[in-house]
Amino acid sequence: MTQLVIRVLHSEKAVIYLEAPTTEGYVIGRSDDASSYVPDIDLASFDAREKGVSRRHSALVRYQGTTCVVDLNSVNGTFLDGRRLIPDVPHPVGKSSEITLGTLSLTIAHL
Repeated sequence: MTQLVIRVLHSEKAVIYLEAPTTEGYVIGRSDDASSYVPDIDLASFDAREKGVSRRHSALVRYQGTTCVVDLNSVNGTFLDGRRLIPDVPHPVGKSSEITLGTLSLTIAHL
């Protein structure tokens, strides 16, 4: 099984390790006091709200044997290596990619 490492840029402590998605994916977003919803990858502690991250912003999924990112119709968009993604369309994540949610940037790498 492949592992992914997610790093929040400009934050030395922000590293998340997880198994690459198989049949189920991971929702990336933020929790807050106004909702009981908590995404699988919660970026609230990285000023996600102030940086335009939606509660259900994007998802990491497995599509056609590849790890992909999907924008979940977020207000401020999801960007993969600088390109804005079309919502609801899986986009392959490379060996190492930069994903920006609103203005919060992450790197995702396969181990």
